[in-house]
Amino acid sequence: MTSPVFLAACGGLAFNFAGFFLYIMSAPVFLMRHLGVPETGFLWLFGPAMLGLLAGSWLSGRLAGKLSPSRTILRGYLLMAIAAACNLALNLALPPSLPWSILPIPLYTLGMSLTMPSLTLLALDPFPQQRGLAASCQMFLQSLNNSLLAGIIAPAAWGSTLSLSIGMACLMLTGAACSWLHHRLSAGRRV
Repeated sequence: MTSPVFLAACGGLAFNFAGFFLYIMSAPVFLMRHLGVPETGFLWLFGPAMLGLLAGSWLSGRLAGKLSPSRTILRGYLLMAIAAACNLALNLALPPSLPWSILPIPLYTLGMSLTMPSLTLLALDPFPQQRGLAASCQMFLQSLNNSLLAGIIAPAAWGSTLSLSIGMACLMLTGAACSWLHHRLSAGRRV
C-alpha cells in the first residue's frame, strides 16, 4: 500500500471502473426519471453494458501475447475516450432518450474491460512473492473507491444525464492519469 507504482495501477483500475459504476449506482434515476423506462426495463442499461464487458474480455484474450500490455491499455483508453466524448456530445445535442443515451455505455465498458487484465497484471507484477496480498489490497482500494462513488459522487451527478456524462468523462480521465503515472514510474524503475 506504500508503493506508488502499485497505487497508480490500482487508481487506473478503480477510476476506469468508476466511470461505468456511476451509471450502475444511478440506474434507477437515470433509467426511470431521465429516460422514462419502467422498473422492469433495466435491461436497457445492463444488457448493452454487459455486451461491452464480454466483448472487451474476449478481445483482451485475443490480443494477449500479440500486443504489449501498454498498447492494449492505450487501445482501451482510446475506446473509453471516444465513448465519453460521444456521451458528452449526445447529452449536449439531444434530450435524454432511448437508445441515444445508452449507446456510449457499451463502448465504454468494452474499452474498460480491455484495459482491466493488463492493468491488474501491472499492479501485481512488482510483488511476485505476494500476489495474493497485492490482489487483496487492490480489491480493497477498488471497494473503497466504489463506496465513495456510491455515497458521494453518484448522488451529486445523477441530477441530469449531462452531469452523469461529465462524471463518466472525469472519472475516465482520472483513470488515464493514474495509468500514465504508473507508466512513468515503471519506466523510471527500469532505468
